[in-house]
Amino acid sequence: MPPASTTAPGKFSSESPSVASAEKVTYEIEKQTVDESSPRLKWAFRKVDMTLLFIIFLSNLLNSMDRGNLGLSKVVGLEKDTGMSGSDFNIVASIMYPTYLLFMLPSNLALRKFGARFWLSFITVLWGIVNMCMAFAKNKTDLILCRLFLGAAESGATPCMVTSRIGLFYSAFAAGSVVGGPIATGIGKITNPRFKPWEWIFFIEGLITAGFGLVMYIWILKSDEKEIINQRMAQDQIEGGKKPVNRRRLLDHARDPLIYSQALILFCANFGINTILTFAAIIVKEMGYSAGASQAMQAAPGICGFVSIMIARFYPRWFGSHFWSSIFCSVWLIAASAILLGVTNNIARIIALCMLSFGCFGSLSIGPGWLMSNVGGPTRAAFSGAINVMFGGLGGLCTAYIYRNKDAPRYMFGHGMNMFAACLMVIVTCTSHFLLIRRNKKKETHPIDISGMSQDEIDFLENDHPDFRYVD
Repeated sequence: MPPASTTAPGKFSSESPSVASAEKVTYEIEKQTVDESSPRLKWAFRKVDMTLLFIIFLSNLLNSMDRGNLGLSKVVGLEKDTGMSGSDFNIVASIMYPTYLLFMLPSNLALRKFGARFWLSFITVLWGIVNMCMAFAKNKTDLILCRLFLGAAESGATPCMVTSRIGLFYSAFAAGSVVGGPIATGIGKITNPRFKPWEWIFFIEGLITAGFGLVMYIWILKSDEKEIINQRMAQDQIEGGKKPVNRRRLLDHARDPLIYSQALILFCANFGINTILTFAAIIVKEMGYSAGASQAMQAAPGICGFVSIMIARFYPRWFGSHFWSSIFCSVWLIAASAILLGVTNNIARIIALCMLSFGCFGSLSIGPGWLMSNVGGPTRAAFSGAINVMFGGLGGLCTAYIYRNKDAPRYMFGHGMNMFAACLMVIVTCTSHFLLIRRNKKKETHPIDISGMSQDEIDFLENDHPDFRYVD
């Protein structure tokens, strides 16, 4: 991914510590200098790069499965057995997003208070238990209550776990749809009068998730391993400059249309993503396939999405910019939606679902990457990241209502809304491109004079620093 700026790291951080505090920190770091050859340090970083990242990938995969099992359960009788009709299923599908968004900030604050090892393990166990509880739901009200708790439990998953390996992290969503359908098919074959097929899906997948949450507690960094990594990171801050978030700068970023235009790319992409995760099996079943076949065939779009998100990080290199990469994904989504709207052949429509998955998961990688490439300091990075996750959640909320029972079997309204989202993605991509070109040109013609500024004032500039360039 192209760098957001040619300026040396730390040159214009948003806020610098006072001289006294800087001297204190320097003294403490010198006192606790970490030996680069220390076996403890090497093991801690190896644990982060290999074991921990893999654990987080599996956790996000289970997160994706637990979100998608609602649609997989519908095709084996969930709606009928719980007395739902009309738009009841859409309400149940959407109801997790209000608590998902509401508890996002508290969950992140809890992460800081309790630490990643406890908090990420705890919320994973919690959403696994909530999924198990959905197996005992008897009506719409029970399902709504469970989904509300599910949204609260999952609220900390994405913002707490995102790392620099963003492609691998997001690929877990596609991987979840790959394995979720076949697993649900196998679970649905269990013959036991105590549970119905859809109840087994919720119970077994929730049990797996809860058990995995306990495994996470064992493998996520322990306090002594985290301490030695923190010491090494603190040394980097002394060498490269400390960059805390500047609260006074947040308001400036909150008024910046560029952040919202680029975050809207993820909003649009989530229409297709949630179509694949929640409604793909339902759409296929309405084509005339059996429940088991429709569940299993969800793996095909999932595989396409997984491949797309793994290669999408090369798009800016292949197409020359994030702009053309996003345009490519948008046109791909428009073509997929057009086929779903205009073709009645089942094979062609299944291929179109695979195309939809390929395009939307590619956008899932391009959108956040493009947005985070255009941050010139920690304040903008923090605000942009929060807006990005929020817009993604809003996209999921909207998608929950576009595939309605009354529109079966063609679901023209749902496919039409995916077409609308793809066209909107073209608009916001072009808007972002125009803003970036305009701002870079302004920097060339009217650069800010920093010769008379203090270091604190220079640090405060962030994206406005004359050396910063936006990435197109």
